[in-house]
Amino acid sequence: MEARPAGLRTLVRGAFLSALSVCISMAALLLTSKLFTNALDRETVGVFALLLVASDFIIYASGMGLAASMPKLVAEADARRRGRIIGSALAGQLAVLLALGALTLVAQQLLRQPERLTQDPAWLGVHAAMHLLPLLFVIGGLRDVILAMLAGLDRYGYRAAGIAVASTAQVLLVYVAVWRMGGGLTTLVLAMAASYGLALALLWAGLGANGRPRRDWDAYARSVRFSAPLYLNQVMNFFNQRFDTVLVSALAGVANAAVYEMIKRLPVIVNRVMNALLVPYLPHISRLIGVRDHAGAARVLHHAVGISAFVGYGAALGLVAVERGLIVLLFNEEYLSGASVLGLLLVAASLALQSGLMAQMLIALGRNTAVPLVNMAVMAVSVAANLAVIPRHGIVGAAWVAVAAQGMGYLLLAAFTHHAGIPVRAWQCLKPVLLLLLSVPPVYYGYESFWWRLLSPVAFAALCLAFGVVTPRQ
Repeated sequence: MEARPAGLRTLVRGAFLSALSVCISMAALLLTSKLFTNALDRETVGVFALLLVASDFIIYASGMGLAASMPKLVAEADARRRGRIIGSALAGQLAVLLALGALTLVAQQLLRQPERLTQDPAWLGVHAAMHLLPLLFVIGGLRDVILAMLAGLDRYGYRAAGIAVASTAQVLLVYVAVWRMGGGLTTLVLAMAASYGLALALLWAGLGANGRPRRDWDAYARSVRFSAPLYLNQVMNFFNQRFDTVLVSALAGVANAAVYEMIKRLPVIVNRVMNALLVPYLPHISRLIGVRDHAGAARVLHHAVGISAFVGYGAALGLVAVERGLIVLLFNEEYLSGASVLGLLLVAASLALQSGLMAQMLIALGRNTAVPLVNMAVMAVSVAANLAVIPRHGIVGAAWVAVAAQGMGYLLLAAFTHHAGIPVRAWQCLKPVLLLLLSVPPVYYGYESFWWRLLSPVAFAALCLAFGVVTPRQ
């Protein structure tokens, strides 16, 4: 009877530390965004955004799905197997990332005259900076898989400390190198890479004796085979959540891509804070599934969905109520065109988070195949729709496509989860959306009246409490 309270304490402590570290990280993200968007022109910011998108794609493409599966694999393993799983994954991913880094440098040298392929200044700028990409994705790829390992080990303190210290360093480096010394794109990338490297060193230390890379290719292959469906899922998640920036750049120009990507940072902040609160969720439901407590897993799922919808939709309404002043504060007046998409992107991000909860439940059940199948459908719809609407409607069209695609993915994953044996209640999933729609009119019709617009998030919070989406105790 003593294990249950200890497990709950670990869950709550892990959620708190994860959320705290990500809050610090997101504050650093906002500060660095403010610094470089005011120090650099929008075209340079657009090129930097494309470099980040390219780096993220390589991290997803090379990650083998291990960042998603490691919490489950590590949490379920005994002490002896944990060392093999962690050490072999570190050695394997290090080899893959270094090989891709070398290929990136070779590709830049082979394509010496990129202007023969395109005259787009954004892509020419990306080509000129390709030699910097390995600094971002090699460090970032290892960092992500180690974060997942630490979650499986319940070492949330190390995760929090590593992220917090590195975030502080990121702000200081960008402030000194870009804002004070006038550095450009190369300096900005080097400052970001240095902060990533500091985080990697601190997080790796948190693995302790398990953190020694081991050339155990059999153990690595087993982890990769288990993660294969999740690997496809992560790559498709990139296309669902990040590729729209590439399409906006190609179809609407790099300046619009800069605005779109910077505005997307606000939904990213809300999602990362919520994801941090939910870091202990997968190991916890994995243990419930392991003892065949499907009813308990369903309760945790519904609580997590309700809280994520409450925070996500509430943040969307609250931030839209103050969007113009917020955008000027965080960036500058050149980015005010992003006010037209902020609310839509926040809703899409909240739907993506709720989809992720369903996906993690399927992972815990061992039903990994359903997740990439759904994301493949969402990816196809998203890319096709963006190609159709961005030329005519610009970033607003891209934002509406994001909402529709993420909503479709959420409903499909909820249906698969229910079919897999977890009693998902449709009303619990749809109720927050209906309450969101009921709360929208004040912010939509409020125009310049701050107090009238503020009624939307207040009304949404009251409705959620009244209809049991969340409880005061939660």
